[in-house]
Amino acid sequence: MLILLLYNNTVSRARAYTLQHLLCYHTIMSDILAVDVGTQSLKAGIVDHDLKVKARRQVFYSAEIGSGTQAEIDPELLWQAFIDGCSGFNLDRKIEAVTFSTLCPSLVAMSGDGKSMRPMILHLDRRSHSQALWTLKRVGQERFLKITGNLPIPGGISLTSLLWIKENEPALYNRRDVIFGHAVTFFLRRLTGKFFIDPSNASFTGLFETVKYGNWSDDLLSDLQLSRAKLPEVVFSSTVAGKINREISNATGLPAGTPVVIGANDTTCAAVGADIKESGDLMNTTGTVESMVLCTDHPLINKAHLLRTHAYPNRWLAMKVVGAGGVSIEWFRRTLCRELSREVFYKEYFPEVLKETAAPDARFLPYLAGDRHSIRQKTGAFSGLSLSTSREELLLSLARGIASSQIAALKKWRQEVSLADSIFHVGGGASQPYSEFKERLYKDYKFINKGETTLKGAALLAFTALKKG
Repeated sequence: MLILLLYNNTVSRARAYTLQHLLCYHTIMSDILAVDVGTQSLKAGIVDHDLKVKARRQVFYSAEIGSGTQAEIDPELLWQAFIDGCSGFNLDRKIEAVTFSTLCPSLVAMSGDGKSMRPMILHLDRRSHSQALWTLKRVGQERFLKITGNLPIPGGISLTSLLWIKENEPALYNRRDVIFGHAVTFFLRRLTGKFFIDPSNASFTGLFETVKYGNWSDDLLSDLQLSRAKLPEVVFSSTVAGKINREISNATGLPAGTPVVIGANDTTCAAVGADIKESGDLMNTTGTVESMVLCTDHPLINKAHLLRTHAYPNRWLAMKVVGAGGVSIEWFRRTLCRELSREVFYKEYFPEVLKETAAPDARFLPYLAGDRHSIRQKTGAFSGLSLSTSREELLLSLARGIASSQIAALKKWRQEVSLADSIFHVGGGASQPYSEFKERLYKDYKFINKGETTLKGAALLAFTALKKG
């Protein structure tokens, strides 16, 4: 029987609830509004006590890509997408809580009253290369790994972006009221008036004690000459952060007094929704970012993968990431398939290409947005081309390059953890043809298509929070 470990204000004190117990409580509850804030769109869903998405809205937007290595988005654009998403629902019926799944890293600078001070720096951004090198020189690679479980890699960790702002925008950094958080911090401040961040998001700042599932590292803050007062408070994913006030109620249509549960980052919510909770469980997320995810019962520290806390105590998620996964496919569509609509490309053309079983001569290095496991500035590239190379072969090589780049991580993980023989395939790009394509590449594993699980996972965290209250 599924065991859910629920926090009671501290990591060390955990209680276990069975899913049956939790769902019995759900039957007397109303629905959850779960919001998934992504890189290319915001998805909002009404989720019932059986974790079924009864209604769903999606609002698209675009990031600003500049100078090859910069990727930003206006936080107000995300806020407007949230308003537009809420407006599409009939919210007259009782909404028990609002909760979030958010893109990460996503550094945002806010004034004390919650206004964004500059565009949000996204995980696709690689401008802070020199700040990453400076951090390693100040702290040392091994010490940084032992505290955070990660290296300070631009795009993988928001610390380097924070240091870039400190160096290049000192007036902003030195403001007495400025707070630096992630997208979840921005939304929680707007909705509750409080600056919060959850451990899964904090894990990807590079300032959090991810390895011991702790708090902000005072040692790192001291070494890097950063102020703890400029960071939000860390609260666990299944925490009621506050309630919606009358002003926000008028803007969103959500009833005043509705509890707001902080939730977690997108990958963690997807893992919760896919029931990834035991050591050795595997998940492959296909969206803007492509990730192979391993759940462990101990912090698996290795510079070859990223590490973050799970939403459950005594659980961590190791991740091998292709920063431009779905983004690379979308780039191909916009650049080389302009005559095809988005719907035709993704529902007809791409699935047909994926049916090809023979490996193309062309090869693709999946680094169009750099490599989130390397400080060195890598770039994407096609090779093995000839005059006979077709557009379909290029697309197939692109898909193979993205998918096969994570096979090596499984081989390394298998040396330390007993891995499941199945991989849950989740995310907006996790179609059945794509799952079958990957299963042919990963010969030792069965791919089980789960579709999108982030909204379900965020909702489950919200139900858990309400039960605790």
